[in-house]
Amino acid sequence: MKKYFPALQYLNVPNVITSVGMVFGIIACYFLAHGDLRAALICLFFSGFMDLADGFFAGKLNQKTVFGQYVDSLVDFFICCIIPIWIVFAFVGTNILLIAGLAFYCMGGLWRLAYFNVIADKEYFTGLPVPGALFFVVATIWMVVFYGFPIWVCVAILFLTGALMISCIRLAKYGFWQKSLWVLVVAFLVLVIVT
Repeated sequence: MKKYFPALQYLNVPNVITSVGMVFGIIACYFLAHGDLRAALICLFFSGFMDLADGFFAGKLNQKTVFGQYVDSLVDFFICCIIPIWIVFAFVGTNILLIAGLAFYCMGGLWRLAYFNVIADKEYFTGLPVPGALFFVVATIWMVVFYGFPIWVCVAILFLTGALMISCIRLAKYGFWQKSLWVLVVAFLVLVIVT
């Protein structure tokens, strides 16, 4: 089989988990196409959970590969940079400041992911990881759509997270900040479900 499909030599648990995360992203797009922001955000939550799980299992099962690192980055770009464009255009608006903010955010995400693959630091993230940036952007969009926050707040968060992703801040992998972020993500998910 691998003779005809050579990429299958990299078929392992973490890469399957990463691919499942992408499938959740595609399902999120389906819900966005039908105007269901709540269901789309729930799918993005599960996609983010897969992103956390793939790294965990790659380490535990000693299945870290360069291939897996690139697959993870490609899925992260799709989930954390492309899908927010759709969410903003569908639920917030399309003014020039939002477009500029989205462009800056996506460029920050692109450069952050490329830089992550180049430096491959085992202990620290340099710059805010893109899933963390996605959380802040999505939470802000939710506040704009459901609680009437002004659109400029969304624009500001897009620029801020874009800058943080390419900044020199160092965050310990699996440190206190990441655990705190997951508490916020779960709290936000509960808010999304009950609102």
